[in-house]
Amino acid sequence: MLFEILTTSLMGGIALKAFSKSRGMSSNDSGKIQRIMSLSGLNVRDGKDTLTTQLVKKKQFEWGWEYKFRIPLGRSFADYEAKQHVFEDGLNNRRKNITFNDLRKLDLNKDLLLQLQQLWKAKLTEQKEIELSYDGLLIVRVYEKPLAKEVPYTSGKGWRVPVGVTRNMNELKYHDFEMVPHVVLGGATRYGKSNFINSTICSLVRCVPEHTNLYLIDLKGGVELCDYENMKQTISIAYEPHEALHTLQMAYEKMRDIQHELRRRGKKNVQEAGIKERYFVVIDEVGELNAAEAVTKEEKRLKLECQTIMSQIARIGAGLGFRQILATQYPTGDVIPRACKQNSDAKLCFRVQSGVASRVVLDTEGAEALPMIKGRAIYQTADKREILQTPLITPQIIHDTIQPHIVTKGERVEETAIQPRRTDTVTFEEV
Repeated sequence: MLFEILTTSLMGGIALKAFSKSRGMSSNDSGKIQRIMSLSGLNVRDGKDTLTTQLVKKKQFEWGWEYKFRIPLGRSFADYEAKQHVFEDGLNNRRKNITFNDLRKLDLNKDLLLQLQQLWKAKLTEQKEIELSYDGLLIVRVYEKPLAKEVPYTSGKGWRVPVGVTRNMNELKYHDFEMVPHVVLGGATRYGKSNFINSTICSLVRCVPEHTNLYLIDLKGGVELCDYENMKQTISIAYEPHEALHTLQMAYEKMRDIQHELRRRGKKNVQEAGIKERYFVVIDEVGELNAAEAVTKEEKRLKLECQTIMSQIARIGAGLGFRQILATQYPTGDVIPRACKQNSDAKLCFRVQSGVASRVVLDTEGAEALPMIKGRAIYQTADKREILQTPLITPQIIHDTIQPHIVTKGERVEETAIQPRRTDTVTFEEV
């Protein structure tokens, strides 16, 4: 807390510590948490006995406190997760009405008193945040300071792109496309999906410009990705579903060419063959390719073929140098093709409207409980799940990234022309 910190660096520390203690301002919230659990109905009645959540261990870190509880029989982690907002509201409920006049009672000089006034006002505006997890014990982490609401953009390192800043010492987290080739993004509109896509593209173009190749599909009418249309890294770009099919066909043809080249060389993947090129298939608003939403028979066939190619890229593209990023603002069960989701070991989910939508992206609830902060998301891999704040990229950064790579119209005609489709790729039954 504020006063405990001040005791180590300011005059009058002993008095401040005593003042803090007398006002009940301890940073150890274990008792308050257990009281909240009791009042919110998380204890269990067993006949005449009441089974409570028992504190097993507590530990202080630089960021705050971690508490571990043994939950009673009859309760699950989901019961506590559903009450997360109750814990946060309770921990931030200041029942002590401490004013600056209380500070005047301390025997402090004028300068120190003014410093305390400024720090105290800042402290009153801070909100504690909590995270809940379960490993056989209920783990409650109480963060004394909230996660930053805005993180400036920074480039990544090679095929590693920045995902966001975590609460752990403001550590910047990266996603490595060489380790985890495919990513699924979800979240309500205006919460950060397109910002993350722009951040990722700019990082790749800045760090690996000579080996980055883009197949872009922007089904929001081109408002998000049109800036990249004339970059030399952009092989094909689409703004409508029928254009999306052409772009996906081009990507599939290239993938097959690389497959044949690896077979000719007797290599299993592009890393083993020393092939440095990487191909990124980026689809912003994959829900527009949902065949269930098709109106006509022709439209349904088109969208089914798009989904089939997307699924093939997800299944076999990783070793061929293909990486797929699928984003949707309508996370329903049939929006993301099953093969794409199953082969995407990384998920990034911003705030959604319901637990059902969260489960579509993450296979678990949680994203619906994220605060209403743009850029706040849950990043989940096979072995970890973290809340973080994604970097904010500005139009000026995007512009500065693009400019060195603009090519004149017609310079890539040969590369962007759609070749005749192979007959041994994908076939469909008559619908």
